[in-house]
Amino acid sequence: MIGNYFKTAYRSLQKNRLYTFINLTGLTLGLGVAITLFWIVRFEFSFDRFHAKADRIYRVKSADKFGEQQSHVHQTVIKILKTQFPGVETAANFYGMNPAAVQIGTELFNQNNIFFTEPAMLEMLDIRWIAGNPKQSLSAPGQVVLDEKTARKLFKGNAIGKRLRYDNSIDLTVTGVISNLPLNTEFPMEMIISWETMKKMQPDLAQEDKLGGGDSMHQGYVLLKPGASTAPINAELTRIAKSQPDETSVTSFELQPLPQMHFDTSKDPFNYSMPKWMLYMLTSIGIFLIFIACINFVNLATVQAIQRGREVAVRKVLGSGRKQLVFQFFGETGLLVVLATLFGALLAGRLVSYSSELLNTHIDGSAVWNIDTYLFLGALAIVVTLFAGFYPALVLSGFQPVRALQNRVVLPGSSISLRSSLVVMQFVIAQVLVICTLLAMKQMRYIYEKDLGFEKSGIVTVNMPDRRAVLRERFRQQLKQHPEIREVAFCLTTPASKRNHWWGMMKYPGLPNGEETFRLQHIDTNYFHFFRIPLLAGRMLSANDTIRESKGTRYTDVVVNEKAARDLGFRNMEKLLGEQLEFWGMKLNVVGVVKDYHSEDLKTKLMPHVYVYAGWNFQLASIRIDNSKKAEAIKHIGEHWKAMFPNNYYEPKFLEDDIKSFYDSERKLSNFLQIFAVLGVLIGSLGLFGLVSFVVTQRTKEIGIRKVLGATVYGIVELISRDFLKLMLIAFVIAAPIAWYAMQSFLKEYTYKIDIEAWVFVLAAGLSVGVGLLTISFQSIKAALTNPVKSLRSE
Repeated sequence: MIGNYFKTAYRSLQKNRLYTFINLTGLTLGLGVAITLFWIVRFEFSFDRFHAKADRIYRVKSADKFGEQQSHVHQTVIKILKTQFPGVETAANFYGMNPAAVQIGTELFNQNNIFFTEPAMLEMLDIRWIAGNPKQSLSAPGQVVLDEKTARKLFKGNAIGKRLRYDNSIDLTVTGVISNLPLNTEFPMEMIISWETMKKMQPDLAQEDKLGGGDSMHQGYVLLKPGASTAPINAELTRIAKSQPDETSVTSFELQPLPQMHFDTSKDPFNYSMPKWMLYMLTSIGIFLIFIACINFVNLATVQAIQRGREVAVRKVLGSGRKQLVFQFFGETGLLVVLATLFGALLAGRLVSYSSELLNTHIDGSAVWNIDTYLFLGALAIVVTLFAGFYPALVLSGFQPVRALQNRVVLPGSSISLRSSLVVMQFVIAQVLVICTLLAMKQMRYIYEKDLGFEKSGIVTVNMPDRRAVLRERFRQQLKQHPEIREVAFCLTTPASKRNHWWGMMKYPGLPNGEETFRLQHIDTNYFHFFRIPLLAGRMLSANDTIRESKGTRYTDVVVNEKAARDLGFRNMEKLLGEQLEFWGMKLNVVGVVKDYHSEDLKTKLMPHVYVYAGWNFQLASIRIDNSKKAEAIKHIGEHWKAMFPNNYYEPKFLEDDIKSFYDSERKLSNFLQIFAVLGVLIGSLGLFGLVSFVVTQRTKEIGIRKVLGATVYGIVELISRDFLKLMLIAFVIAAPIAWYAMQSFLKEYTYKIDIEAWVFVLAAGLSVGVGLLTISFQSIKAALTNPVKSLRSE
């Protein structure tokens, strides 16, 4: 009997090829995307949960007196945690480094994911050692541990005991090799250098008696003893910080659980961050897509109910019970869902390989097929079968044989209103996605086109490994020999950059509470002219504006920006000239004021800046090129740079690309929304097709009579379309405030953002109506062109 069910189901699906294709397409799209989103959400929630001690590992976070959250700590805090808290098992410093050149013999490699840490850090984490161990391999200066992939890249095999030169500054010996870390970790360690080496390279990090200073990539981690609470540790660290206000601006500490680090987008991730709201949104979208695909199935199945009335009647006359018919129709649904699940899984396998291009995730390199996936697929198939098949099975099995054989099948009285409600829900979801997509695209366009206050076009940046003035000037003169090179400037960093942000406490009576955090920029004399940043008052810096000392006090001349001037209490920029400020124990004489520009992403407010001429710290060369001759310019820059720094890795970057990278997550989210908007409208249109088919089937004779009485094709199409346009209008009225609220919440993160304008909603409604009319017209024109003799033929 069961075999007969499947045989009949197969024949029924084959007989109704169009409906089968539409149902299969809708379910495959919905399930395929849902499976992909399941993989992504599962992957993102799995970050660092695989460590056996994950529930006892914490990152040390802090907040300063201005309320600014910080993920970096001072090494003294780690010493205090190790020695003064009985609930702490161990603690460790952990320092992430910029990509650097690694030299093996005469061969150069560009190495990413470089970290300096202590043995305790690798004892906290679950790391498989292929050779060596933390205590022996990271206990002394000059030691380095590699992962398998890096060991193969650098040494083509056995790396133990081999030597390498790091950043053309220090020789290291390989003392350990670890297995490659999984992608779902906040510690993508490929090269791990001992903390003792770091203390040799940066002697300040060997001082553990004061709380002052700190670097944004220097973080601290602590392993608590089983059962230990974070509350007393947070309180005591906060008390210690507040007791030493002259040494640190930190006013509170907090231990952040390791598994929560991945969702913290505020500060300095070593890998990448994923906000929880994004994962909740992805989960919601997956559920919605499955839901509207099931709605399509219900709508199309009930359309077929009328056509299958006689089949049901004959079965009942021949002795079939209602239970058998329910099993029969659930069998048909189950067969279709199983096929859709298989096709959806194949589609998901393709989609996940593009996920990193569409969303800020690294899942494409991880293993997604495991027992969890198979359990999810099984559960998904069962739930979708029950949800999509329940109503059609109930309706089809309830036909009365006599009425069905007379072709007088009447579905439950609320069926049309039910299907109308379902279609409205489909288009509410689709229109919310369309509106949010249009607004996200508008915000991205605004971001890319907004004037940031400086010239960013046609600028190439390269690192300066050696900061000596003689080399710097030689490099400048060599480049200016080529007509493709327009200008050259040197600085700590470009006006807008993700890294190398230097901060300090500015003291002046006009500031709130007499002090405020200012951003420090080390620049050359050409910096403002190079980036086209206007001077508002005073003069530019000169090479003579160096630090000088008198009676034990250091002095220097500086330039500040408008924001700094306003914060200092000056609206007239000229009056600020000559004022004395105090910064890092130095006296600063203000000689100029420049116009504000955006030094960080547009989520951040304008920052107060102080500019100092400091040739010792010009880490970057900015080179303006002829945009029409990019290839030649890059070639010339590379030739001279490599000749000057043969033992360093050459990696030119365009400033515009760096600025765009600020918004990688937003750009990918916009791309992601575009795909879901298209899928939502497509699946919603399939549902609308089902409802139109149902109405046309119900009103076949009415249409025939109207044609006999002289109705035109246009009149019949208008008659059928009118009610559906009302449904779409209702959907828009519901969707508009939902989309408005969602985008208001999204745009709250941006200090500089678009206005949510009415035309976006009108455009979204127009697109949805256009697609809806196209869907409606296909069935309604077909019905209007049907021969009325055929429509009116008696059963």
